[in-house]
Amino acid sequence: MNQYPRTRALACLIGLLVSLILAGVVLAARQRALLQTTTTSYTPLTGEAEWEGNWEFSELGADPSEAGGERVTILFVGTDFALRVRRGDYRGYFFVSVDGEPANRLLWEERGAYLVLTSPNYAPQVVTIPVATGLDDGPHVVVVAAERGWDQWPLVGWSVSRTPDMTAYRWALVGLGALGFVFLAGFLWTRKSLQLKQDLGHGFSPILADRAEKSRINYIRAFISVYLRPIVGLGQSFAKRFHLGDRLALAATLIAAAAFYFSPWLPLTLISGLALAALVLLRLDLGLALVVATAPFYLHPRTLFGKAFSMAELATLLCLLSWGLRQLAAWRNRRTSIQYPVSSLDRAVLFFVIVAIASIFVAEYRHVALRELRVLVLEPALFYLMLRTSRLDGRAIWRLVDFFVLGAVVVALIGLVQYALGVNVITAEQDFRRLRSVYGSPNSVGLYLGRGLPVLVAVALFGGSRGRRVAYGLAVVSLGLAVLLSFSKGALILGIPLSLLALGVLAGGPWLWASLGTVAAAAVAAIPILRTPRFASLLDTRSGTTFFRLQLWRSSWTMFREHPWLGVGPDNFLYHYRSRYILPAAWQEPDISQAHDILLDYATRMGLAGLAAGAWHQIAFWRLALPLRHLTSPDRRALALGLMGSMVNFLAHGLVDASYFLVDLAFAFFLTLGLAQWLARSETDEQLES
Repeated sequence: MNQYPRTRALACLIGLLVSLILAGVVLAARQRALLQTTTTSYTPLTGEAEWEGNWEFSELGADPSEAGGERVTILFVGTDFALRVRRGDYRGYFFVSVDGEPANRLLWEERGAYLVLTSPNYAPQVVTIPVATGLDDGPHVVVVAAERGWDQWPLVGWSVSRTPDMTAYRWALVGLGALGFVFLAGFLWTRKSLQLKQDLGHGFSPILADRAEKSRINYIRAFISVYLRPIVGLGQSFAKRFHLGDRLALAATLIAAAAFYFSPWLPLTLISGLALAALVLLRLDLGLALVVATAPFYLHPRTLFGKAFSMAELATLLCLLSWGLRQLAAWRNRRTSIQYPVSSLDRAVLFFVIVAIASIFVAEYRHVALRELRVLVLEPALFYLMLRTSRLDGRAIWRLVDFFVLGAVVVALIGLVQYALGVNVITAEQDFRRLRSVYGSPNSVGLYLGRGLPVLVAVALFGGSRGRRVAYGLAVVSLGLAVLLSFSKGALILGIPLSLLALGVLAGGPWLWASLGTVAAAAVAAIPILRTPRFASLLDTRSGTTFFRLQLWRSSWTMFREHPWLGVGPDNFLYHYRSRYILPAAWQEPDISQAHDILLDYATRMGLAGLAAGAWHQIAFWRLALPLRHLTSPDRRALALGLMGSMVNFLAHGLVDASYFLVDLAFAFFLTLGLAQWLARSETDEQLES
């Protein structure tokens, strides 16, 4: 065997190890140098400063006047400067300059660098915030100008530090990191020729390893047989003895779910809940359909033992139990239920989940991050896993689609009835009435119904089942009217038109011209709507929605630049935005929990890794879905076209609003991925059978 690749790989491994050791030595030396940092703290009563304006002083600190114009000039000698401030539920800012330049640790706008005095969660807090770092070790002049914040005593004090020069340590770490990367790349380059698996396993007996592995498997199977066989066997025997017809099982599931959700009495809640659990254990396909139907109602949870859970979450957990028992039964019978190889889309989903979990560790507000991880990542991904690995037939798949449509139709009808009665309606510009149905915002109506409309239109136009085409065509009317009355700019200008154009392009032939004509006619008919106050201000970049959206995007981009790798963590956007990144000009809308742009949303939540996961999703989906537009089955082709139209809506509307990170949108997204996988798998099965 040629020893040169082995020697080269060994040298790369040694080089990588040495690089890591040296990096550890440099980090330890850097930490020891940082211990020599000296910090001196001052208060307005003890520190020397030049105060301008009508400041008030006390042991709490310094307080500006309501008239404004207060400034303080502080002279110091050192390398770092920080302000100790009192934050709370109020609007106020400190504009800070150091030696006539904006402070380098603060964000800045046209008036200079600013520090936001609003606390992340509106609770009172006293914190020390770095203002300038890395300065020359010499005299400096800081000027702090107060804007608002009277009666809050916002300026508690300041601190001055002298930190040793870290430049040499930083360059040493960069060099060692680059060297380690080169050694790692060299090792991976020679991996194939070395046949590492055989080399690393040379020191022990493959026969013993195989026996140990078989022993572990047999132990697991024995455990399953002894402890879980009764549960699995009971469920199977019950299913065989009480075989439920499709319609009867469906009716029983819907009745049990409705009784559980609306029950005002605990005994009825428990009985109906147990009945629903039993039905989902017997019929996983109905449980998955229930998840899809109830996803848009997540803002109206079911209270259970003092805790609130959405029906989609409860149904997902019941489905997971049912799916898990089926996997155990398959394992007990020495077979696996997964009959197909892992696809690129599956890997993209797994990577997305891993990145979301990793971003938890950088989240400052861990409790909200964990909740979002559960309800927006893990549970929708588990739904995708169950849909992907359960051998559902065509009837079960179409039931999923029907229940998705049913949930959207219920949302639309509730909104239309409320709009007619004047109940739960948002009043916008100049008494402009907007439908919002079961959501807190009319824009959410446009977002969710926009995902369903392309599917309805595609099946109504291209489907093979006459009854379903008629039903879906009627549903188009209710969903279209509800979206129109929501007056969602993103839905009416981007999401719906572009998804309908995509249907025409994907269907090909005369449908392209038909879609162009339909969109053009709709645009002409919408001219009166475009003259209304809500839409007339669309191009106004100095006020209104467009102005605030531009300010938000600017702040979100800054947030991403300061947290590039894993973002600020799930559901942490709100707290970072209103306490640091919000621009003073956008003060009227501080309670924003997302970037309202698909790229910035992934970037701020999960950084570059999140952007990579989102891009991987799209690449894998379109590579899988585009060939499906040539399916021979009219129903499956129509569904494929509708799913691609829905994904276009996801991308187009997501340019100016939410895309994935809402419960209903997350389940709709993974439903789209799962259905596309099923269509591709069914096409492969038919080709193999023929």
